[in-house]
Amino acid sequence: MRIVAIFLLAGILFPATSIQAQTAEEKELRRIEAETARLEQQNDTALAKFLAADWVCVGARTLSKKEFIENVKRNLDSRENGVNPYTIEKKQLQVHVFGDTAVVTLIKEYRQTPDTTKFFAEEDTDVFTRDASGWHLRFTKISPPSVNSSSPD
Repeated sequence: MRIVAIFLLAGILFPATSIQAQTAEEKELRRIEAETARLEQQNDTALAKFLAADWVCVGARTLSKKEFIENVKRNLDSRENGVNPYTIEKKQLQVHVFGDTAVVTLIKEYRQTPDTTKFFAEEDTDVFTRDASGWHLRFTKISPPSVNSSSPD
């Protein structure tokens, strides 16, 4: 009976430790996703610090990190006060961590300001890798939203 209690206790303690570590990783990836949305909305090139040197975005067209950051700079110069006339919100985030690699899927909504009833959405899949300096976004795949994946809320 005592042996069963020891195994039961060990089974409870060890998974709890890995769940806590996974939760910290998930929390950090969610923070990065929120921060990149904020920086993109503000056309802030500080966004580049989250992108790996060889980051690539695949969607209607393919963008390298250099091309994307050049677009952000152009948007900054062409917008009044530098800020985009829309908000960006990432919803329905699902984070999956596999050691030093993570996959985050989400719905990204762009809403016009001040008329927030006008919006469009996309489904994003982000692949991150981690090294000694932290998590870096390495690949982004953009797709049209699935039916029922975004709502006008």
